[in-house]
This record gives sequence, structure tokens and C-alpha cells, in this order.
Amino acid sequence: MTELASWHHDFPGLLAGSIYAAPDSRVAAAQTLADTGLDVHIDVMAVSEGMPAGVSLSELQMISAAVDRERIGVHLIGSGDFADAVLPKILALRPGAVFLSWQAFTPERAHAIRVSDGAAWIAVWQEWDGLGHPQWGAEPDGVLVMLIEPGTRDRCRLDRLGLVTACTTTFSKLPVAVDGGVTEEIAPLCAAAGVQQIVVGRALLTSERKEEAI
Repeated sequence: MTELASWHHDFPGLLAGSIYAAPDSRVAAAQTLADTGLDVHIDVMAVSEGMPAGVSLSELQMISAAVDRERIGVHLIGSGDFADAVLPKILALRPGAVFLSWQAFTPERAHAIRVSDGAAWIAVWQEWDGLGHPQWGAEPDGVLVMLIEPGTRDRCRLDRLGLVTACTTTFSKLPVAVDGGVTEEIAPLCAAAGVQQIVVGRALLTSERKEEAI
């Protein structure tokens, strides 16, 4: 059985667990998260040289059979072509939310997600500096601010919290989430920035959190 870090009790209703970081079975980790009342965040990515593999479609199918769909959020990390290749398979499982990269977030893909009863979120990395209104391709249902480069295992960039605050103040009617390298020490800073969800991976799911959390 997957063990969760005890500090998750300090953030009721805010945390989601990224099963990409699960040390053992990702399906078991998803079940533990859902049973604990946490949402399940799933990275599905285009694999390239130097980039670690995300959750496979077969794993996603098993998770979808075991967890309430409304608790599942799927982040497609890749180009628009990658999104077109895998999005129909993802939407057949009807996850509660789908996160698309800035470049892949189009009216057509957002509509397809909503038709499948999901929320269409846009992931922000370096496409917007927090000034003015962002020039995104379509209006999203939520904004996911990446604190590390998508698809990497870098350490959380605390300078990104300024962008988080810009999002929570600029988009007062949109939920804002953060993902990437969040630890027990960083989570309070994210909560103070006004986010509606904090996605946590290694610092929540692994047993060697002190040494490996990023």
C-alpha cells in the first residue's frame, strides 16, 4: 500500500497527488490518493531522448477503472500533434480534467474535452510573464502554473511564485493550480498565493522524501 506523507493533512482540499512519482504501483498510489480524499494527477507525455516516461495509457485505463473519474486530472505534455494522437483515447476514459500545453490549447481541443464532461485547463510555463492579458488560443476552465519545466525532474523555481500570484489576481474567476517540485516547505507559499490546487509528487508519495523531494 502506498504511504502518504503525514503533512498532507495540513492542506485539506488543496492537494493532488502526482502518481508519476509513485515508487511502486501507480494504480495503487492512485487508489490511496482517492481513498484519502485527494485528487489524482496523471502525466502522459511524448517520450523523447532525455525525457523520462510518464504514465502509460494502460496504467491510465486501470486507474480510471478504480478511481472516480472526477478525481482524475490528466496532463498531456507534448505538442499539438501529440495531443491529437492521444486525446481521443484519454477522453474515452472521461477524466474530470485535462491539462494541455499552451501551444496545444486550441478551441477545438478544449471543446472536445468539455463535450466529454471534462474541464479544459491550460498549462503555463514561459509563455506568459504575468503582464497584461495572455494571448492564449482559447479561454480555459483553469490555469496550471508549472514551477519546473514540464516533463523534467528539476527543483521548484521559487521565482515562479510571482507568476502564480499574477494568475490568481488576474483570473479571479478561474481556478489556478501549481505543479512541479512542491515540498512540505513550499506548499504553504503556494497556498498563500491563492491557488485552488497544489500538485505534489515525490514529497507526498515517496518514503525518502527528505533526500529525494524536488
